[in-house]
Parts: sequence; C-alpha cells; structure tokens
Amino acid sequence: MSNYKIFCDESCHLQNDSWDIMSLGAVKLPADEYEKIKNDIKEIKLKHKNPFEIKWTKLSYSRMPLYKELIDYFIDSHMSFRVVTIINKQDLNHNAFNQTHSQFYYKTYYLVLKKIMNENDKYQVYMDLKDTRGKEALINLIEVFQKSHELPTPFMQHIRADESQLLQLTDLFTGAVSYKMRNLKGSKIKLEIIEYIEKRLSIQLNTTSSYGYEKFNRFIQDPKKVK
Repeated sequence: MSNYKIFCDESCHLQNDSWDIMSLGAVKLPADEYEKIKNDIKEIKLKHKNPFEIKWTKLSYSRMPLYKELIDYFIDSHMSFRVVTIINKQDLNHNAFNQTHSQFYYKTYYLVLKKIMNENDKYQVYMDLKDTRGKEALINLIEVFQKSHELPTPFMQHIRADESQLLQLTDLFTGAVSYKMRNLKGSKIKLEIIEYIEKRLSIQLNTTSSYGYEKFNRFIQDPKKVK
C-alpha cells in the first residue's frame, strides 16, 4: 500500500460567470516525498528572489525563468497532474440529472480524483479554501465518494493556497489549461508558459490525452454529448 497527497484547484467553475468552460485540476505526489518537493519548490522560488505566492492571475514576465524551472522540476519529479475541463457550460442540464450546479461541481471533482486513485492505496486530498463555505464543500465531496461505492473515501482538508507550494503549482497548471481552452491571446507570458509546457511534454493542452497517460492527463467533457 502506498500513500499519496493530492492538491486540487479550479478555474471558471462558477455557474454564471462569463466563461463557457470550467477546469478542475489536481497534482498528485507520493506522500513520503512531500517535504522534499515542498522545500525544493521553496528553494527554486528563493533562487529567483520570489518567496511569494504564485498565481496564474498574477504572473510577472520578469519571473519567466522561475516558472520554467518549476515546470521542469515537475516534469523531472514523481508528481503528476490531472485536469477535467467541461466545455459548453451553458448547455449543462442539471434538472435532467436532478442536481444543482454545486452538486455537478463535486461530481466533476470526483471524476478528476477517480482517475488518479485506486482502492488499494491511501490518499490525503487538499483543496483551496476560497470562501466560508469550505466545510460544506468537503461534506458534499465526501458524500459523492460515499454514494459512488467505487473508492474508499480519502482524508480531505481545506488549506490556504498562499501557504501551500503544491496548491500554487496546481493553480499554475489548471490556469494554463483553462486559458488555452478559452482560446485567449491577450497575455504574452501566459501564452509563453502554455507553449513551454506543451513543448516540454509534447502535448496540446486543449486536447484529451490518452487514458493511460499519467504525467499531464487531460479530459474534455461536452454536456451536449452526455445523455
């Protein structure tokens, strides 16, 4: 039995925001490597004189060498990334499935986690604490696990992104996928980060990867095709 830590973040997940996609991402790593990975990321940030939180929405072009080194470190490590993107969000028919958008959100998180978990290992799942509804969010996701009867319910906890190096890395990757999926072109640094990830991994962020590809697994779901 192995132990893993999983760090989750999302982009454009609100029902009535101005975007027609939502992306939910997760970085997975062996639990016994967590302290080393966390400290290595801190050292990389200090090396580039940037001890502060890294956020996709607050990138600086002067720190491009930092972002590239973090991407390289991820690629060379035992970490992996999984992201599920829902397109055509306005076509979601929650009434047909007797669910609210919040319930759909948690079901989608389960879809993210189901692919990178199995019944034989143990997992600690950490989610970004974005608002005061954090406790309710965890309860809802736990209920999805319990009703599925497919996997044991993992340990789950909310933490603050500004205090977690791994949540910040998840935010960077989830933001990159979301930006590419929205076909945005306005930020030179974001486009360069996307290009760097794609070149280093020989992938396209706006495509579904093969099911067995683990390093940077991507799945795109279209509600128009779900019956």
